[in-house]
Amino acid sequence: MDPLSGAASVIAVVQVAGQVWSLCWKYYSDAKNANSDIERLMGNVEALQNLFQRVQALAEGPGAAKLVASKELIVRTALELEQEFKTLQKILEPWKRQSILKSFGRRLRWPLQKEDVDKIFQLLERHKTTLITAMNCDQMYEACGMQGPHYLAKNVGFCKIPHS
Repeated sequence: MDPLSGAASVIAVVQVAGQVWSLCWKYYSDAKNANSDIERLMGNVEALQNLFQRVQALAEGPGAAKLVASKELIVRTALELEQEFKTLQKILEPWKRQSILKSFGRRLRWPLQKEDVDKIFQLLERHKTTLITAMNCDQMYEACGMQGPHYLAKNVGFCKIPHS
């Protein structure tokens, strides 16, 4: 993985997540009857943004070469999340969905149904889980003295089938 492309992908996710969070805040402060969905979505977007900021620090730090399992997953997950956040951003941008004259004097209407928010929540959770799992694999690999996945399976108990 090219370090610059990985860092650029991570930075893009952090930036777009911040923009989505800001749009959610705008709806939260002005929309009717959707506060719990908006709070949930904002919390998840913020958690992913924070996670990717930490990943960015790791990817740019002195231990970046030790990110064996997660290098490709970080970039792939970052690219997928950036796309998801951009799609969500387009949905949430009120000035692009309706003319300013139509919305003048009206409150914003939250454009997502509860089911849509649930699907988005599941998708974000899946990406977060993938990233955390990859980072955990790297941590275990490092803890075992860089001896590889076979060492993990043989000496730490992974893939062992108990004898009956």
